[in-house]
Amino acid sequence: MSAIRNLKPFQSGPSCPRAVTRRPCVRTYAATKLYSNPASRGRIIEWYLHELGVAGDVEVVNLDMREKREHKSDWFKQVNPFGKLPALEDGDLKLFESGAILLYLADKYGKLSSPQERARATQWSLFANSTMTNAVFVEQWRERSMPDIFRTLDELLSRQSYIEGDSFSVSDVAVGAYLLYIPAFLPQLDLTPYPNVLAYMKRMAERPACAATVAARATEKKAETATADAAAPAKA
Repeated sequence: MSAIRNLKPFQSGPSCPRAVTRRPCVRTYAATKLYSNPASRGRIIEWYLHELGVAGDVEVVNLDMREKREHKSDWFKQVNPFGKLPALEDGDLKLFESGAILLYLADKYGKLSSPQERARATQWSLFANSTMTNAVFVEQWRERSMPDIFRTLDELLSRQSYIEGDSFSVSDVAVGAYLLYIPAFLPQLDLTPYPNVLAYMKRMAERPACAATVAARATEKKAETATADAAAPAKA
């Protein structure tokens, strides 16, 4: 594993006197691990961990996806058999798919207290990871699907500040992250016909937890694209 952040070993008690007890000194580590990469959707999970205030309790294990291809290693496929990032390991639970991880964290940390709340969060997570991303990032669907979806989303956000209403929720992470990636990965798309969507994106990007994770990745991608464009030979 190429890099590990937020690793916090601790030792129970001041010492383990061998003459008094046979119990060995055991060095224990955080039970929860997020397998990620700065260029993966793991940044979406990191955003939510910061919003929950638990980022310091989770090991973020950044895998080398280019040279070592650690995400395709045998040991990592014990966590996610498909060899994709992100993935979460929490005790005996091994979980993949960013939407599933977001919903699990929301449930674990008490943000979903009823079947209705779980249903709404699931609805928006599925919307973000399927309906909206397909309409935006799949080119052959974009012209037909994106305008209708974004007009509806713009109208919704004209009446409320957040995806589910007046309060920030996991649904804002699910939807907001992909919205923020649009200008970075598809700078040619014009979002000005959707002013409420743009205002919402600005609000999300200004949240400290988002600014340090998803928004930072979006900025990095814009810089990478600009550098690549500058280095490309001019077309005749």
